[in-house]
Amino acid sequence: MKAILHICITGVICIFILACASSSSQRIGQSSYPSQPDTTEVLVFTSDTQIKDKFETIGIISHNNPGKYRILTIESAIEPLKQQARQLGANAIIIDKSYPVKSGIISTGIYVEARAILIRPNSK
Repeated sequence: MKAILHICITGVICIFILACASSSSQRIGQSSYPSQPDTTEVLVFTSDTQIKDKFETIGIISHNNPGKYRILTIESAIEPLKQQARQLGANAIIIDKSYPVKSGIISTGIYVEARAILIRPNSK
């Protein structure tokens, strides 16, 4: 009986751990920039052709949320991605990949990968 209880408790703990959202960021390049304040606006693009000014890619960021008992869309990943971009010193992101993550009978999560960039307005 104790063994069955132990297995059940371990299973429940594993489900909770696996059901949590996770984010990651990887700084790229030689430059390092200070983090941006939480109030800094972070622009969102879906292609680098949408950006008219020069920019530097300073990191690769991702967000994975299995959507426990929910159906998530890309909009639910935008704010966590913006926060990661701010931590790297970026002021914009370019969404490169996004796809739904089926995590249960009624649950659909989201995985999004983006580039954290620093836009430098053109100087004339």
